[in-house]
Amino acid sequence: MRKLAVVVLFLLVTFASPVLAGIGKGNGELGFDAGWTNFDATISDKTAGRVAFRGGYHFTRLFQLEGQLGCMAADDHSLGPDATVALCAMMVDGVFNFHSKSGNIVPYVLAGAGNATLVYDNTFAGKIDDSGMAYQGAAGGRFFFGKNKRTAVRLEISDLFADVFDQNTSNGSFTWGFTWRLGPAH
Repeated sequence: MRKLAVVVLFLLVTFASPVLAGIGKGNGELGFDAGWTNFDATISDKTAGRVAFRGGYHFTRLFQLEGQLGCMAADDHSLGPDATVALCAMMVDGVFNFHSKSGNIVPYVLAGAGNATLVYDNTFAGKIDDSGMAYQGAAGGRFFFGKNKRTAVRLEISDLFADVFDQNTSNGSFTWGFTWRLGPAH
C-alpha cells in the first residue's frame, strides 16, 4: 500500500501540470494529505499514520463535491507480534468554502458519507476485516501561494465515524497536504 501511495504521489506531482486557476465555479482540484489519526479505543489505543488522496469539482464559488480515498494504519503489538490495524475509507464529501478578501486563504467545512473497511492483520491469527457505512465531518483551510495562486497547503481536522464489527467508532485526525487547482482563471 505504501509503495502504491508513493507511486501515485510521484505521478501526480510529475505529470499533473495545473493551468491557471481561480477560486470558483468550474474549477477542479487534486490533492493529497498526510497526518495522524487517534483511533477509537474500541479499535486500538495506538496513533496511526494517515494518507488520503482527493479530487473535486466546484459547482459554485461556495460549494464543491470531492471524492476522497484515505487509509490510516498502525502497528499494534498488543494484538500479537507483527500485528497491524488499518482503517480505509472511500468518501464523497460536500465542501462549503468561505473566501478571504485577499483570496489567499479559503477556510472550509465538509460533511461526507461513504464506506469504511477495518482490517486487523496478525501473523498468528491471520487477517480479519469488516466493512460498513462511514460518515465524516471536518473543518480546515487552504492557504494559496505562488504567483498564480494555483497551489495551496491544506490543513484539516476531521472525525471519521465508521460502523464496523457492529460498533460505531469515532476516529479523529489532523492532516496537512497540498492541493492543485485545475480549470480556467477567474
